[in-house]
Amino acid sequence: MLGYAWRIIRYIKRPFLYIWFVVSYKIFNMQKRIPDIHFLQHKKHSNVDYYWNWHTVSARPFLTAKESERNLEWRFNEYPLFRELSGLYGDHSGQVILDYGCGPGNDLIGFGIRSGARKIIGIDISEKALCFAQHRLALHRIDPDRIELFCISDSSTPTIPIPDNSIDFFSSQGVIHHTSHPDQVLKELYRVLKQDGKGCIMVYNYDSIWLHLYTAYQRIILNGKFKGLNIYDAFTKNTDGESCPIAHCYKPDEFINMCQSAGFRETHYMGGYLSKMELDILHTYYEASLKDGRLPAIHAQFLKDLTWDKNGYPMYNGKYAGVGGVYTLKK
Repeated sequence: MLGYAWRIIRYIKRPFLYIWFVVSYKIFNMQKRIPDIHFLQHKKHSNVDYYWNWHTVSARPFLTAKESERNLEWRFNEYPLFRELSGLYGDHSGQVILDYGCGPGNDLIGFGIRSGARKIIGIDISEKALCFAQHRLALHRIDPDRIELFCISDSSTPTIPIPDNSIDFFSSQGVIHHTSHPDQVLKELYRVLKQDGKGCIMVYNYDSIWLHLYTAYQRIILNGKFKGLNIYDAFTKNTDGESCPIAHCYKPDEFINMCQSAGFRETHYMGGYLSKMELDILHTYYEASLKDGRLPAIHAQFLKDLTWDKNGYPMYNGKYAGVGGVYTLKK
């Protein structure tokens, strides 16, 4: 556990928190509430490994459990329809849950305090993110016997360090589209899932305001960015930083076919939840983009085909047109 303290302090960007973390560590260590991280050894690391150990999504230390829990609600508010489409966190009483790509622990906490799960397994490639998850789990006093954390690598063929048919439910929110071997990740998720077990995946959505308006119009045409790149490569540079090595977006039929090829007997596209940024961009640029002859026809047609629900949220082919494409799966 001593390594936990130094790893987490190494990543602190606010110096005044140093003393607080040392004191907190001593308290948590006495109460033995910090779950261990199990490291899987790998001979080499990929660009994906290096990037996500440097760039950690929404990673900051929380001072209290209340502050941490408020952050869960902030996340749902920041991404309209996220809760509704994903079903997080649901009733998983007595179940074993896998969070593949758990990052700094947002959904580990959500499942830990709201789902009734018996055991929660978190897997990520970022030691930095897992250190934040350790701290946050301890902050909520979640029994470490309920938690397993694994640090893996993107560099080799994906292997989830869990026996076959041992998981009741898995969640992977915004992760698989960043992996080097997405097909293999899906096969591994299928392998560890029990028969009739279920899962929920979010991957970036091609049928989205983010791609057809923000990337194709605002960034490429108005801002003059990503010259010479196709729309997929431009999208990659327009999500998690221009240096992000992989950030693929999927058409619904494409991702459903991938899931079926991995063995899942049921895969349903629920729609794409939105970001507030997409809604702002839609309000600002929608009409102007349709009048601008520079916008390629494929993107203009997508925008023309949008419909709107009673709350003013955009829909395409009867599904919400946000960047967060949500899929439910069953083995």
